[in-house]
Amino acid sequence: MKKMGIAAALVAGVAGLASADVYNDNVGNHLAGGDLHDFFASQGFNHLDIISVTVTNDAQFLYFDLHLNADLDATNWGTYAVGISTGDAGGSNSNAWGRNINWQRDINYWIGTWANDGGSGIGGQLWQHAGSWNQIAGLASSDASQHGTGHQIFAVDFTLMGLAVGDTIELDVISSGGVGNPPGVDHLSSANFTTEDWGRTSFSGTFVSYTLVPAPGAAALLGLGGLIVGRRRR
Repeated sequence: MKKMGIAAALVAGVAGLASADVYNDNVGNHLAGGDLHDFFASQGFNHLDIISVTVTNDAQFLYFDLHLNADLDATNWGTYAVGISTGDAGGSNSNAWGRNINWQRDINYWIGTWANDGGSGIGGQLWQHAGSWNQIAGLASSDASQHGTGHQIFAVDFTLMGLAVGDTIELDVISSGGVGNPPGVDHLSSANFTTEDWGRTSFSGTFVSYTLVPAPGAAALLGLGGLIVGRRRR
């Protein structure tokens, strides 16, 4: 359902998506073995608990499906962002929105998205760090139709990041509060909780990697029996 959701929502009827990488995250209250600290879990902030992130691409766009552990239509706030390192110079251990995050490395792109209007819509921005943070684009597309099942789905134009098929990026995905400079409440890069409350810095773990791969043609897609065939996490 999740993989088909990306294709149906963002590129309906278009052959040309590459196979998808699915990155699973630890889920639930940290007292029960999950990675959402009890400070947040006990307040019912499960919409900040990442279940998995699915990433795929076509010839121009990079698609993300962030699966959260709650109904996004039932809340009126939430920030979901991606920190990306392309390997180019000019990165920073900061982020474009001033969130209280220590990546423990440099990033040079930030995709910040939000679902702050009762979950019915998605907004977002693509930022680049080249000496300072500058917004270079909005989202290329987004789909809020699966908010009810916890999916935040959006795409950015990867050519604006100087990327091409064959390039590999490293990334971390975070959930955060709606305003101010809160930390990353949940980090895809870590199987453990990354912060204990709103006032403490969150720390990334090891970034995951994704390689932009050639997208198959229509015939190949039909032969595979679907729009996306999952490439599991390496």
